[in-house]
Amino acid sequence: MSQNVQDDSCAQNLQPILEARVFAYDFLRRAFLQEPSREFLTNLKQQPTLQVFPFGNENKDIEQGIRKAQEYLGQHDVLQEIEYDKLHWDYTRLFIGPHELPAPPWESIYLNKDKLLFQEETRRVRLAYLKYAFLPELYQQEADDHVGLECDFMYQLSLVACEKSKTSDCVGLREVLQDQADFLDQHLLRWVPAFADQVVSHSSTEFYQGMAQILKGFLHVDQIALQELLETA
Repeated sequence: MSQNVQDDSCAQNLQPILEARVFAYDFLRRAFLQEPSREFLTNLKQQPTLQVFPFGNENKDIEQGIRKAQEYLGQHDVLQEIEYDKLHWDYTRLFIGPHELPAPPWESIYLNKDKLLFQEETRRVRLAYLKYAFLPELYQQEADDHVGLECDFMYQLSLVACEKSKTSDCVGLREVLQDQADFLDQHLLRWVPAFADQVVSHSSTEFYQGMAQILKGFLHVDQIALQELLETA
């Protein structure tokens, strides 16, 4: 079998899981990068976004998180002003301030001994971003190691992986998948489980408890998925 035929077969076989990863990281970056927009909440209420979230039946955290978020959306009309404000306040209180944050959304807080921002941890994340010319919109205003930005980076790399697969560039595909696996191991999985536990413990809404569980569960599933993809690509 020629190399071209092998690459074409590889690309076709991997495309569904690669597209599922794009979907998942797009959802997660939107959930944590900023306060929930009406567009995001409308989508969750009117579209089966949560029901079709990848690996929902294969991981307990994802499954429980989906159920919590769905139940909250079913019991609260979050598009009405009062409920919308409650959800916004939960996000603000957890991740922005003005008081001490119960669930700080930055890697440095969990891995730096002095719990300071813009330290060595932030620099290492920034170096990973620079390889792919990923520049956060609020560069030098928001620390690069914010959970939403790290998920956004994984989303952007997932898009690159999909494109490499479509063009049968399996060498390029393996490189970006390895970079994602390394970023998971060296960054997200080192601190997000603790962050997610803090959100579950301190959130005043089951919505963000659910979002945190989905995030925690998917990162663990994606670690396994990436290893399988690297063995196949």
